[in-house]
Amino acid sequence: MKTMIALVSDQRMQNVIPVLQKGAQYRELILVLSKERSTGKPLERYKNSANDLKAVLDAYVEVTPSDTYVDPYDIGEIRQVIDSLIHGRGEQESIVVNISGGTKPMAIGAFQAAQSAGVKSVYTNTEDGELIWLFPDGSVRSEPIQVVGLDVSLYIRAYGETVDRSRTVADLDPKEIEWAKVIAENHEILYKKIINPLNSRIREGDGPPFRRKVAPTRRQRAAIQHLVEAGLWSWDDDEGEIVVADWPSANFLNGLWVEIYAAVQLQETGCFDYVRLNVTLEDVEGEMDVVAVSNGRIVLIECKSNVKRSVQLNKLDAFRRRLGGPYAHAYYTRASSAYARQIRSQVAKIRLNGVFFGPELRKLGDVIARNMGIA
Repeated sequence: MKTMIALVSDQRMQNVIPVLQKGAQYRELILVLSKERSTGKPLERYKNSANDLKAVLDAYVEVTPSDTYVDPYDIGEIRQVIDSLIHGRGEQESIVVNISGGTKPMAIGAFQAAQSAGVKSVYTNTEDGELIWLFPDGSVRSEPIQVVGLDVSLYIRAYGETVDRSRTVADLDPKEIEWAKVIAENHEILYKKIINPLNSRIREGDGPPFRRKVAPTRRQRAAIQHLVEAGLWSWDDDEGEIVVADWPSANFLNGLWVEIYAAVQLQETGCFDYVRLNVTLEDVEGEMDVVAVSNGRIVLIECKSNVKRSVQLNKLDAFRRRLGGPYAHAYYTRASSAYARQIRSQVAKIRLNGVFFGPELRKLGDVIARNMGIA
């Protein structure tokens, strides 16, 4: 059993991943915090990081925050503190120094201490999905990140939040999954001419039932009939109308299908360990439509039907910052491609990872998996 000495920062996954790596066996995790020069004490946010890490990892390893704090820019002091911790823990071959967190000078000082003491260092490279091992003889070895047990709830807990409610793809009604797939696969022929006008009636709130007169093409008629047989709507042959009979079906058409389809897309790639829908956090306003975790990385997806103003982008960005910042991937999806240029510009401005419109939804799972380097 080994001891890990780790540097604490605002990010948690650099310290969580090595402990939960498949085959890892640590008995102790020592957390080293930086201090403010004016007070000699850690900033509150770093103490919060240490407390969150302890709450999450105590079930796997004994977590001990060090009572000796370091100047985040004094390489010599950092090296001295890490060296003292190494030599105070017995057999040096059982020591690992995690240099992933903290400031760059903290990482340099910790690495120098490890090299001098003849112990291994590890760096968590989440972007490329690997742990990089640095040995005292100067050699370097990498291994793929393969974490065990890091689901959406545990990930979120590591950032100091608690999941209040969520549901899984297994919780979905199979007929809703079928409806979503039919709509996505026939988006070009169904959405603009049929579903979007129906949604305008739904948003007016004068039903149900909601009706839409249609003179369908052969392809449209086949897709309409598929959804009749699947139970989403009915077809009045005498009036030439699609009829949506109830609010659940109307709400599905008016946007719910997008988040169901996005979640199913992620699940069916086989690249994501855990997929959740409609995730809310305790004492935090708002809901995340789709959340998934893969090998220590989280993806957040905001799903909307056809709204002109995309204020949801700010909400999505706020959740991303709260749950990992640059280490969290965030995407925006819309059933309609209206206002696409403006929205793409907004997405680029706040540096979200991407946006999917209409027919692009069919590629969502594979594109996100490739972007995250897990495909």
